[in-house]
Amino acid sequence: MTGRAIGLLATVILLAVVLAPPAHRYLAARNSLSQAEHQRQDDQKKLTDLKRQLAQWDNPAYVEAQARSRLQYAMPGDTVYVVLRPGEKPGLAGQPQHDRDAVQVPGGTWNERLWGSVLTADASP
Repeated sequence: MTGRAIGLLATVILLAVVLAPPAHRYLAARNSLSQAEHQRQDDQKKLTDLKRQLAQWDNPAYVEAQARSRLQYAMPGDTVYVVLRPGEKPGLAGQPQHDRDAVQVPGGTWNERLWGSVLTADASP
């Protein structure tokens, strides 16, 4: 190897060492910008969808349909049918079903009935 070749090789290695960190930061910044742009596009799609849903709630027919399906509301004169599976109790969808039957607690005075209700609550599953 000649002196010129060694000098050229040393210059190339020095440039590689000096320019590597800024090149890495530049590529990382471009990647970050690309990810931010994708996130912005996704957020814009979500915003558009939410604005569409908000506009639906301005329509009285949509509000009525949601009240009928979600809250089981009915207009006067409508006949409502509810299909229950065996062992299922009637109630709103998604809400826990509670027994609506009153439980008779033994005892004559209020404190006996209170203690009886505690015992009954402990015994139920």
